Amino acid sequence: MFRFLKPFLSGVMFLLLMLCPLATHAEKVHWEDKAYDFSNIQRAIVYDIEIVDTSEIPSDLTEKVVQEEYWKTASKPPYKLMHPDKDAVLYPQDMADIYVKAAILKWHDDYYIKPAYTSWETRSATRKVKRSDGSWYDETYYYTIPVYHPEKTIYTSTVRVKFDVYDNKTNKLIMSRDELRERDDSYHGQQGIFGRISKSFFDDLGKKIKTSKESKEK
Repeated sequence: MFRFLKPFLSGVMFLLLMLCPLATHAEKVHWEDKAYDFSNIQRAIVYDIEIVDTSEIPSDLTEKVVQEEYWKTASKPPYKLMHPDKDAVLYPQDMADIYVKAAILKWHDDYYIKPAYTSWETRSATRKVKRSDGSWYDETYYYTIPVYHPEKTIYTSTVRVKFDVYDNKTNKLIMSRDELRERDDSYHGQQGIFGRISKSFFDDLGKKIKTSKESKEK
């Protein structure tokens, strides 16, 4: 049995190795002030995200969609969300505990060429085998064949976003994140990537506030 499975497992491992480059590549640098008491955060001012790299953004409509997605994820943490314009915040230092600023630093489409290669792939088949008593049964067996994969163009989408959280009274930086994500087999897929980056940051900020409050209550 093992000699039949060996070529099958080898083929699976080879395919996994070939598919690895098609996964999402992410780089994330995160920092937070360990001495800051996040449990005191009840209100937060969140400014519109700044889009620094606009060279490849298709239209103003895309910018509006990005801003809406950003505000949707910014409303998730356990605080009262305040918009400096919509909520007419004249004296923000008196209205909130923290404020959040963010910027899209990279919004980019690219591609690379995946060279042609040949892989050994496993196939299965059945054959009739005669028993010692003269009866027959179907036996499954495995074999490998060479399969040629031609050169392929792999399109990629890249997004990089920087988040900064400040104490509203002192303007001191208390939390920061710089995250870059690149996804293969993607063309103009930045909106989805941005949504996941934004959600990840605000989910983590919310968890930090929640766990700090729970720890303080114990």
